[in-house]
Amino acid sequence: MITCEQFMADFGDYFEGEVAADLRREMESHLSHCRTCQIVCDSTSKTVRIVTDSGSFYLRPEAAQPLIAQIMARIRGSLES
Repeated sequence: MITCEQFMADFGDYFEGEVAADLRREMESHLSHCRTCQIVCDSTSKTVRIVTDSGSFYLRPEAAQPLIAQIMARIRGSLES
């Protein structure tokens, strides 16, 4: 089974549906047992849905990527603490 750190390292690709089938199975298995990662996944989904549905702003992909990287780094950092 993968660790929370491994899950978070690939979470962005998982969320975008861009991980290999075997890694997806491992990540989903981890999610079925890890409340912390379930919360991160659920919160991310809800946040994306709220922002997308609101249509309040648009972020160019080249502007969004550094922001996503910073958020994921903070999430990983909080898991390591």
